[in-house]
Amino acid sequence: MKIFGHISLIFLLALSLLTGCEATRSLSSSISGSPDENMLAQVPAEKREEVKKAEFDLQVAEEKLKLAEMKTELASLQKKYADYEEDAADEYQKQAAVSVNLAKLEAIDRAGLGEKKENIEDLADLKAKRLKIEVNRIKIEAKRDTTGEKINDLLKQIDEQETKIINLEAAGVPEPEKADIMKTDEKPEEQKVAEPATEKGGGEQEGQQ
Repeated sequence: MKIFGHISLIFLLALSLLTGCEATRSLSSSISGSPDENMLAQVPAEKREEVKKAEFDLQVAEEKLKLAEMKTELASLQKKYADYEEDAADEYQKQAAVSVNLAKLEAIDRAGLGEKKENIEDLADLKAKRLKIEVNRIKIEAKRDTTGEKINDLLKQIDEQETKIINLEAAGVPEPEKADIMKTDEKPEEQKVAEPATEKGGGEQEGQQ
């Protein structure tokens, strides 16, 4: 009997926790849910000023987020450009070091020193090595220059985005549309239809007669 009582107690406790979770989930869903736009449209314009302001603030926030993302991308491109610049400089240093050894070996060979066959082979190896380094350096510099063009384009976009945000904030919250201001019990003024000139003229003639 005690075992059965414990099981029942555990079951009831679990059921209460489950019910509480469901209630919390339901409450959270109702709080975080989007408002009914159809119902919102029925709210008078003068009572929707805070909505307009909130929507305007959201628009500004979204534009500022775009700007922040652009600046993050810019920082990444600038880091990449600096890395290419360092790699190109490293390759240039290697090429210069090989050129020094090549110049020394050519001087030795011209002086008739060392084994001629070995000199020729060493000179060929150094020239091939220098050419390989130069090709690699040119490829790195091409990537660096391409990244530099991307940076310039992005800087223009950032400048345009900053100007857009400044103009947006200066303009402020847009005025409500006339359709929103018009009350439901107000009707637009009916336009008077002008009488045709021929009918008016005919009436005057009849009166004269």
